[in-house]
Amino acid sequence: MRRPGTTGPKINVRHLTVFRAVMRTGSVSAAARTLNVSQPAVTKSLQAIEREIGVPLFQRIKGRLQATPESALLMPKVDQVFRTVEDVERLAAEIAGAAVGRIAIATATTISTSVTAAAIARYRKKRPNVTVQVLALATRQVIEEVANNQVDIGLTDGASLEGALEARELCRAFIGCVLPRDHPLARKKTVDLRDLVGEQIIAFHEHTVVGHEIRRQIGALGLPMTISIATNQSLVACLLTKHRIGIPLIDPFTMLSGLFPELTILPLTPLIEMRPRLVFPPNRPLSIAAQEFVQTVTETMSELVPTSPLLRPL
Repeated sequence: MRRPGTTGPKINVRHLTVFRAVMRTGSVSAAARTLNVSQPAVTKSLQAIEREIGVPLFQRIKGRLQATPESALLMPKVDQVFRTVEDVERLAAEIAGAAVGRIAIATATTISTSVTAAAIARYRKKRPNVTVQVLALATRQVIEEVANNQVDIGLTDGASLEGALEARELCRAFIGCVLPRDHPLARKKTVDLRDLVGEQIIAFHEHTVVGHEIRRQIGALGLPMTISIATNQSLVACLLTKHRIGIPLIDPFTMLSGLFPELTILPLTPLIEMRPRLVFPPNRPLSIAAQEFVQTVTETMSELVPTSPLLRPL
């Protein structure tokens, strides 16, 4: 038997399992049945623990196995170890089933109020214990957050990507014209850029893909029009229109949120297309929780597509 205080191999968890079973059942034979092992195997494990600890843990008195006072001191700590192991096993099972976890999402502001918000609401009903962090940013910033591995998932309005980022397109989307429902143009099925001559136009900044294309189309048609108000947020554009300030030429997503029942959005010609997409960090596997959220975004977009004439499946 090894003397206390001397060095030697550490007690292994299998031996502690046997010790715990004997303490709980009160006999070697009952512990063997509980663990589905042989009695000699139980006896051997007990002897191994005693050698490592350096004190006897059980004694036979009148043919019955009796725990020593040292066993009584040891048992609470052993139970604590196994409670911790059980907690780890339970947490591992929850993580494997995406019941708990954390996901960080960077989303373009243009789609944050509709697709992103709807997907998160849907996801949280299924996974209420997963922590979700959401950053609503300009598209360029979304790409930067993803590229720098600051978030798990990016959701963009279709800007071009650089580097090794993986992307998954969600649908085809087209720029529309937002109008008060009582505006004369609201009776049309489609609004042509020519119909907007003389109106105050709100559009994205010229350094954005969509903003540049709108200005290019105006120039190509030779229209006497200027962009009166430039913004980087569709929400701001809709709020301005609600106050009868300008007509926005924007993506369809903010109007899908249902926040502006007094406004309508009509298809714009010539067509200006965008491709919303999910973007993923380079060389970084998605957690199970993040994979489920990606699936939720895909399902949410699929349900939104039929609700708008400005959205089409891929």
